[in-house]
Amino acid sequence: MKTILVIDDEDDLRAMVVKALKEEGFETIEADNGSSALTLAKNRRPDLIISDVIMDSGSGFMLEELLREDPETASIPLILMSGHAKHVGAWESDPEIGYLAKPFGLLELLAAVARKLGSKSRA
Repeated sequence: MKTILVIDDEDDLRAMVVKALKEEGFETIEADNGSSALTLAKNRRPDLIISDVIMDSGSGFMLEELLREDPETASIPLILMSGHAKHVGAWESDPEIGYLAKPFGLLELLAAVARKLGSKSRA
């Protein structure tokens, strides 16, 4: 079973994403900020990370940098979500990162997950 770490400081959005992923057969881990997410990523090594960009404690871009600096987490695929897609500066500048502009639909979410996990995206 593939494990996905979902990070967002908006409880409702995080719950919606987690519910959709669980319905597709994924195991999920949750965090409400980048700092705790980094610890979870190092300890649990998820197959994919989906993170909000703008959060109070550590941005998604900061999390991405810290993940890439650690050889144990450097290869974990990442999808960044933002409601301010055009204003976050580096949006879509890195082809290794998936991007979702909020609001997004569940089909859009699942398609992004499938792209990052490849053809074996089902749990």
